[in-house]
Amino acid sequence: MRKTTKGALAVGAGVALLLGGAGTMAAWQVGTPVGQGTSITSGKLSVAAKGDATGLPVWAWTNASATTFNAATSRIVPGDSVTRTQVFTVTARGDHLAFTGALDVAPTVSGDPTLVAKLAAGTTTKIDVVGTPPAGVTGTGTSTITVASGSAAPADLVFDVKVTSVVAWPAGTAGSDAADTMSQTVNLAAANLTLKQS
Repeated sequence: MRKTTKGALAVGAGVALLLGGAGTMAAWQVGTPVGQGTSITSGKLSVAAKGDATGLPVWAWTNASATTFNAATSRIVPGDSVTRTQVFTVTARGDHLAFTGALDVAPTVSGDPTLVAKLAAGTTTKIDVVGTPPAGVTGTGTSTITVASGSAAPADLVFDVKVTSVVAWPAGTAGSDAADTMSQTVNLAAANLTLKQS
């Protein structure tokens, strides 16, 4: 065999050995605890209806009417709307927490699905703090409540909010509402108040 060929084979073998051992090279890795004071604690947000009379929903016609709205006897038609007010107690804690309220009519409400869908699409809700809010709570007169309790707050912030929902049956064009929405009952007692972080 020629010397040049032998040299080429030797070089090739050396490269193969280097490549084969590339994945087995050792490298040091060390670690140490990062120390104290690194825990993270989450805040909270909960809501419940008041236990007294203010926790009972109050209904009234939104559109002008000479009669008082009565959930048991009044009859709504396309174009009507009723206002529902109720007071809830909110328990909240967080450095940067903001939330809005919504009356979730569907899918928990029972009754004619076509009418439920109409009412759900036309429902709007606003939320206001009742009375003087605790320090760190703002949003009276708006639709968003902001909580900034801070990490040094001694306890959760507890306050009342008044939730006002307008349940509307939008008026469409003649014949746009199906006849099967007539003489139907929708049980709004099953509606949920939902607080959504914003």
